[in-house]
Amino acid sequence: MKTCSICGVSKDNASKFYLNTRYGSNLCNKHYLQMKTHGKITDDTPPDDNDKRIFWTKAEEEKLLNLVLKSTHYKEISKILNKSVNAINSKVNSLKIDTSEIYKNNPKYKAIYQNYDWCYQKYIIEGLNHDEMALEAGCEKRVVEKWCCERHRLTQEYRKIHKQLSDKQKDLIIGSMLGDGHIDRREDQPMFIVVHAENQKDYLYYKYELLKDFCNIPPTRIEATYREFNSKMYLCQPTYRICTRIHDCFLDYRNKTYKYLLGLMNEYSFCIWMLDDACRSNSNWQLCIAEYTEEDVATALYILKNKFNLSVKQEKDKRYLRFNADSSRLIDKIILRNIPNELDIIKYKITENNLCEKQKFLYIQYKNKTYKLFELCNYLDLNYKYVWGRLNKGFTIDDIVNKKVVNV
Repeated sequence: MKTCSICGVSKDNASKFYLNTRYGSNLCNKHYLQMKTHGKITDDTPPDDNDKRIFWTKAEEEKLLNLVLKSTHYKEISKILNKSVNAINSKVNSLKIDTSEIYKNNPKYKAIYQNYDWCYQKYIIEGLNHDEMALEAGCEKRVVEKWCCERHRLTQEYRKIHKQLSDKQKDLIIGSMLGDGHIDRREDQPMFIVVHAENQKDYLYYKYELLKDFCNIPPTRIEATYREFNSKMYLCQPTYRICTRIHDCFLDYRNKTYKYLLGLMNEYSFCIWMLDDACRSNSNWQLCIAEYTEEDVATALYILKNKFNLSVKQEKDKRYLRFNADSSRLIDKIILRNIPNELDIIKYKITENNLCEKQKFLYIQYKNKTYKLFELCNYLDLNYKYVWGRLNKGFTIDDIVNKKVVNV
């Protein structure tokens, strides 16, 4: 029997159940939504009884159909069948019963779109459009538009002003702004936009799933084009583009300096930044900072060293930062515990990248201190290969240093 990996509730007792999710193993609806919204589990207890899957017998379905055909109010049906109004509405929709004519002249009937909370949840929180809401409510689009906009005053302008980002979405925006994303600079059109190449399609759709309630349409595909670089033309692979709706909450991040964004960076947004702008060789991570000012670079180095305990330095080509091998392995671990491991970008940058194993060092005791052999050779200005050869022949480091070694 399949159970939630967090609370242990079985698939049969959950209202919804997700198998092999992007956030890990099997999850019930409660903990799937926590991971999707917050990026972590905030409550590991099982779902409440009212969140459990509701089973309908054939007899109950037939009784429901008869009651609906008699224009019985959903509240009365709820009492008769001992099920919630939402459960009844869902079952009516799943049975594809057209209630528009049945309840048309019933003064007691209140359709779901007449409920302000339902409209607010679907339009503001979940970001559905009127077509999607009408499909879910089993009515015409114009009916939803009337109730949502005219009666409830839940307009696009209201959503533009009042809809807010979740914590996980904020972290995604911060990481993307440090990396490949940007916010439209037109004064009255703050839209978040990010583009990734076709070999990072999974990664882009992962971002889209997190920002879906801010988008009207899925990512759009842009066909391959030729671009000029150093007076030569190159064929660039197709790309995919996310463009959100206009929302005032994006203004909090538009026109902010890299220094400011770096100050907001946490472990998750660091992962997004690295995946956007860094490349991974089989030994090291290298991060592009071409657009950063000297002050931005200094801030980045300070935060990476002090907040994430990473050994990093700016290369001779000042457009790049390079992390040493140990820090690169630490970055791998940070990314793998924060980002779904099955994404294309994770595979070719980390899990399927034929990474070098951790280097093994020979440690030497000298004057009551322990040194790596190559460090001691550098310190004493000795030839590493010469010292290594003599040590293999049984000489001690003191013999070598005191020049008691004879050529054999």
